[in-house]
Amino acid sequence: MRQIKPARAEFEKIITDGQQSFHWKHLLCKQFGAPYHYHPEFELIHIARGRGRRLVGDSIGHFGPDDLVLIAPNVPHIWQVAPECSKAETLYIQFLPGFPGPDFFQTPEMRPVRDLLNGTRAGVTFNGAIRKEMTARLIEFPSLGKPERLLALLDILLRLSQSAGIRPLGKPMSPVRLNRREEERISRVFTYLNQNLSGSISQAEIARSVRLSSSAFSRLFKKTTGKCFMQVVNELRIAQVCRLLAETNRTISEIAFGCGFESLSSFHCQFRRIMKTSPGIYRQKLDSIAAGKNQR
Repeated sequence: MRQIKPARAEFEKIITDGQQSFHWKHLLCKQFGAPYHYHPEFELIHIARGRGRRLVGDSIGHFGPDDLVLIAPNVPHIWQVAPECSKAETLYIQFLPGFPGPDFFQTPEMRPVRDLLNGTRAGVTFNGAIRKEMTARLIEFPSLGKPERLLALLDILLRLSQSAGIRPLGKPMSPVRLNRREEERISRVFTYLNQNLSGSISQAEIARSVRLSSSAFSRLFKKTTGKCFMQVVNELRIAQVCRLLAETNRTISEIAFGCGFESLSSFHCQFRRIMKTSPGIYRQKLDSIAAGKNQR
């Protein structure tokens, strides 16, 4: 098995320039460089281009253009761009819970935003009209001056807090604390999974590649994700299956084997466990939603 190259480790320390009360960045690249990481700031992340898988706490799903997610402090997360994507683009904003001032969100006017932030136990995603509206606002964000950016962020948070299209992601997790070596190992593991999910994956081989015994690897992985290794592998694969069911006309069996499942019985069992329905019914629902949109 080839050696897994370590991903660039950029973890919990968010550094601002001293002239802003929050941090933001616009990225245009082939792959997002951040590894599986966490930090004490909230993070609002918008995907302008690219497709792939995202992990937020114990939630695993697929993302595409206009994905918009708010992540709670100290929740581990990673966005992994699909290898076939030639370009990816994102804008993310990171801010501490009291970034405008320690009592700012305690004012009556800011109660909706306070409720949104307090209610974000792991993360939330935004759907419907609000996502299109926020896409337009975030596109103009880099061109604004610093005072205007602060006002724009507060307005964005207010509008998001009033949206009906909020869906929670994952369950609350205890804050994760990893040392530098553990961070590097977990990043290498997720980098490898993103590149090799459709093939045969051996926990023992991956453990050896990061120089851990199988038991030590299991403890580290469970500590970091709250789940066992193969549970996460299966959820990553099912997320990929769901994307392909939505975007292609390939048969269910073709998709299942192409996403790394070695038997249809195992695939159907895992799909029902994770999605609470069968892949056939899942695809039928997608088709009916698409048909409804086309009739409007």
